[in-house]
Amino acid sequence: MMSMQNVTSSPDVDKILRHWNSEISRSFALSTAVHSILFSIGTFGNLFIIFIYNFKMKGYKDDRYFIPILAVVDILACMFSTWFALTVNIFPVMFPDDVLCKCLLYMNYLATQSSIFLLVVISIQRFLKICRPFQKQMTLYWKRVSLGVIALVTSIILIPELIFYGRVPVKSAKYNVTGHICGPIRSPENMATGLISFTAAAMSISVLSIAVIVAMYLYILKHLLRQTRVRKLNHCTSYSRSEVSDVPVPSEDKDQCDFPPSKRPEINGNRKDNPEVNVMKTTLEVTNDVVPKLKRSSGSKIKLSTRRLTFMFMTISLTNVVSNIPTIVYVILCVNDPEAWFRNPYGFLQQLFQFMRAMRVVNHAMNPFLYGLFDGRFRDEIRKLCCKNISKIDL
Repeated sequence: MMSMQNVTSSPDVDKILRHWNSEISRSFALSTAVHSILFSIGTFGNLFIIFIYNFKMKGYKDDRYFIPILAVVDILACMFSTWFALTVNIFPVMFPDDVLCKCLLYMNYLATQSSIFLLVVISIQRFLKICRPFQKQMTLYWKRVSLGVIALVTSIILIPELIFYGRVPVKSAKYNVTGHICGPIRSPENMATGLISFTAAAMSISVLSIAVIVAMYLYILKHLLRQTRVRKLNHCTSYSRSEVSDVPVPSEDKDQCDFPPSKRPEINGNRKDNPEVNVMKTTLEVTNDVVPKLKRSSGSKIKLSTRRLTFMFMTISLTNVVSNIPTIVYVILCVNDPEAWFRNPYGFLQQLFQFMRAMRVVNHAMNPFLYGLFDGRFRDEIRKLCCKNISKIDL
């Protein structure tokens, strides 16, 4: 008689559980749409980045070596973050499998943490390039070694993720049924202690990495500002000397000077009629203006390109830091109370958690637009590609 009662009541429990799951899943509709859009933008955008930098810009790989690798990491981060988010959104309290939960979370955090470590290496490389140009630089060998170290270290330090996260039972006070979520395991007590310790260590590593990135780029920015002040002073000094030597100075250099130009002294009354002055003027114009100007033009382009790439990586790092702050807060809140996000599916806290989850993907999806904004060589290749396709269509 008892077994018959259990058999007849089981379908009712499953029906209630599915109803509870559907109720929460519907509240995730906006999160599902946002993650799907970001996944599409991030995947196709970063695939395009890999194609351009690997196959169209083969001769410009020194400063751009890490860009295709960062694009691969961004694709993986978009992919695993979206897969995890969609699985949670579809099965919020009916998560299907414990192994699936562990693997998705592990790969998700692996891609995200690898991205942070890679940006640390890039910030060090830019520091050496800008602030220590005449000292030892990061060679191709050390770039490859750094990638291997990142992969190894990240894989090892995140192994506890497979232990402290999994399929966790959760009970509904409203429907009096028990479901399962993918989240941190807090029981028994020793698991909760280990979880808190691991979370604190992981957060410390992330914060330390962010601190290194910020410190490197602050030092780079300070160095660039100092260079700008010195260059402006040199321009103004050259301009003041040109008033006496009669060597022309470009108008953009004159505009950088704050003081008014001094009056040119007359030599022997009328300098136009003095042949020695004219000879000196011609010689100075040829030797001090034309030849250095040609050298400066190519050197200035290289320096400008290096600075643009530095500001590009600086902006990418800044967006990564900003997008990871909500993620860090989200992880801390989930570890403190794993069940908080579904108690009120339509409440403010649940919507805030959805926003924090999506912020992590925004950084990886927006990076291709930053490459196009800062890298002039990349834009040139896009224009060439577009013009070639248009000409084929016309033919």
